[in-house]
Amino acid sequence: MIINRIGAEFEYEGTTYVVGAPIVGTSGSEYEGLYGTITEIRDGEDKETENETPDIYCSFEVPALPYEVKKLEDVFSELYGQKKTIDDIILDFVIMAPSMVEPLDDLKECRQHPRIYILLEDWAVDGEQGNSSEVYTDFNDAKRLLVQKLKEEQESGCIPQWTDNEKFVEYSTESLYECYIDGEHCESHYHIAIISQQICVSSRFVREMAEIYKTSCQLEDFVSQISDWDELDKLTNEQYNRMIQDPHFPERLQNKLGKNDSYWESYWQTVSEVAHEFVDEYLKENTHPDCYTPEQDNPYPLCVGNGSEACKECCLYAKMEARPWEP
Repeated sequence: MIINRIGAEFEYEGTTYVVGAPIVGTSGSEYEGLYGTITEIRDGEDKETENETPDIYCSFEVPALPYEVKKLEDVFSELYGQKKTIDDIILDFVIMAPSMVEPLDDLKECRQHPRIYILLEDWAVDGEQGNSSEVYTDFNDAKRLLVQKLKEEQESGCIPQWTDNEKFVEYSTESLYECYIDGEHCESHYHIAIISQQICVSSRFVREMAEIYKTSCQLEDFVSQISDWDELDKLTNEQYNRMIQDPHFPERLQNKLGKNDSYWESYWQTVSEVAHEFVDEYLKENTHPDCYTPEQDNPYPLCVGNGSEACKECCLYAKMEARPWEP
């Protein structure tokens, strides 16, 4: 079997490989860390290798970083026992085993773009200087730390040293504070601010965060379930605290749920019921009276009417007469 149509999928041991999709070389390959795309997949009698796994043909990009170019050259020089340069290394139509490549999500598709808040601090005083940055997912978390750090500087930091100086300059906004000695900014300044940015979040990251949240909820359910059990009196505080944080509880719960046929029957029955409700609701949007005649060149057309008196009272009528408000 030869698969070379762009977008065609091939699944192997739970992983889906897509022709034309981006990949990166894994640690099990000489091409570790290199980015590329899958150009073709062969299996069965059409394979060129004698490996038990499918042949995945990849086209790799030339590394942009000089460090990675040298690393690749060193790997292949050692592999062949002679000096190899980047020009000697084949990057196109390279046959890889599934374990040698990791499929990547498209950067432009299937990505979430949540906003993050970066707390930046930069200072220079008495011949010393420094800076720091901390990342938060909530603005108020970043703002609380900004206020805390600023108060420390106002009470016992560099700011009290400068306030009596006639060249002291101070400026602030909701999420920024800056002060310095005019003409001596490089030697005497303090700056702290919150910078808001969007980040590109992969599907894998979303799944990992969802798993963390699910685990936390399951441990909360565990604690709630046993809160009034008499058996807890036999445990020490150390045992109890260790037990309610034991990561094996969510694992064991998931294992039990996976084998609980009644649970899954109920789950899929409920999914079906809600799905039918949604389908029916959206089908109703397409239900119009027999006299309905849609407007032209309107993606959300109202009815142009048929000249009857009923049109004046119809909410679908484009020229429906406004009725006076009645208290």
